[in-house]
Amino acid sequence: MTLSHITGSVSVAFLMLAQSSAGATFTFTHVNSTAAQATAIEHAAGIWGDILQSAVPIKVRITFFPLGANALGITFPNGRRDFSGAPLPQTWYATALANSITGTELNTGEGDIDIFLNITANWYTGTDGNPGAGEYDLVSVALHELGHGLGFVGLSKKVGAEGSLGTLQASDFAPLTTSFPWPQLDTLPGVFDRYLSDLQDGPLTLMQNPGTLLGSAMTGNQIYFNGPVVMATNGGNAPRIYAPTTYALGSSCVHLNEATYPAGNPNELMTPFSSAGNANHWPGPLCIAMMQDIGWTLAPDVGLAENVAATEALVVWPVPTEDLLHIRGTLATRQGPGTINDMHGCTVLAFPFTSVINVADLAPGIYFVRCDDAGGYARFIKQ
Repeated sequence: MTLSHITGSVSVAFLMLAQSSAGATFTFTHVNSTAAQATAIEHAAGIWGDILQSAVPIKVRITFFPLGANALGITFPNGRRDFSGAPLPQTWYATALANSITGTELNTGEGDIDIFLNITANWYTGTDGNPGAGEYDLVSVALHELGHGLGFVGLSKKVGAEGSLGTLQASDFAPLTTSFPWPQLDTLPGVFDRYLSDLQDGPLTLMQNPGTLLGSAMTGNQIYFNGPVVMATNGGNAPRIYAPTTYALGSSCVHLNEATYPAGNPNELMTPFSSAGNANHWPGPLCIAMMQDIGWTLAPDVGLAENVAATEALVVWPVPTEDLLHIRGTLATRQGPGTINDMHGCTVLAFPFTSVINVADLAPGIYFVRCDDAGGYARFIKQ
């Protein structure tokens, strides 16, 4: 297919395929992209495709558009909730993630991710991670924006003193518009939001929504992502989320904290700011672990140092389960007790040495079998 670059007010769309040999496949519709820009973006998609598994192609629309001086990119993921097989009820999932969980396309005829990139930025389109001093590395920015589209994003908003989850409107982002219908969010959180917790006042999803306590937490600079996988990856510590004293729609509560993970840190990619002359072509261990927390399965052969849950310490099946959970690995050969924790880290069931656990009485949701001295854990879904 011939790739065309149209300048001025006329746009051209073309479709290309970015395919990974390991996990996920992306299809792209490009609007106003040059051939070099398309190549860089699809290179970034190949990185994600080698990390995550999905049997359903991920459909992405890329539009180069004047975003103003302060924005390099803005991403809108399509979403679904309460689909058959959804790990958590009353919770929004990016459709790319929902499709990967179910193994079926839940949004036929609609895209999964819309990404707007600033057409006026001085982009470096090479794939070698070597931008000039005044150039923004397009692979790095595309990798970041695709991460949001894949689910590293929440539904927070603050108006005055009142914060909310799931009240975002299409009009909040005008003049940008999505290629898919804007969903009625119904004041429900995204799965990413389910793991956000204020250091003093606890999980955001347990606060009145909308409410002033939620608004205070969103600008208190003390929000952490307490997913069990990322905490295990991070030495038992929850990574800090960007929540500055002045709320910024599209930046606050949807990124790792800039000061905690500055340029040069291996986890810098999913922070809110990108500097000219800087490049990062890997999401980093914390981001990858957070993707596991929200429901992604990693592709085979992703580095075990960044895939704690893939160790043989604990393996459970079937997943999902309605009653009996079988285990093998380190826990199955020891004589000590184990625990099952919910997604907030609270123990909901303790059990003695066994190879079969009855979880029929647990509420539907995501849980983690843990054994501290066994050095591992395993995630499962209770239906």
